[in-house]
Amino acid sequence: MNWSDRLRDVEEIVDDPQLRAEAARIREEARELRREMLNSQAPPQWDIIKDRVANPLTQLQNRVAEELLKRTGEDVRVPIDKDPVPTQYENAVRRYYERLGSSQ
Repeated sequence: MNWSDRLRDVEEIVDDPQLRAEAARIREEARELRREMLNSQAPPQWDIIKDRVANPLTQLQNRVAEELLKRTGEDVRVPIDKDPVPTQYENAVRRYYERLGSSQ
């Protein structure tokens, strides 16, 4: 399954019409850029691909992740991709961030 199919799956899964429309727009933009590249047989223009597909795709990924976090209803304070603070250091880490936040 290629990334276009996976992006189509995202379109079908998300409930938010804005996210769905953005996924469809990005997929169509990538299709159009690919078509243009094949017709002209020119090398890919990576700056255009980055601006019109890669960056919007990253933003969409972040927005979908935010929506998933909202749906879980959990108070997640640790990023998903990070290990939690070991129990024996929780108080020290909490005090550190409190001091950091109070500019001491």
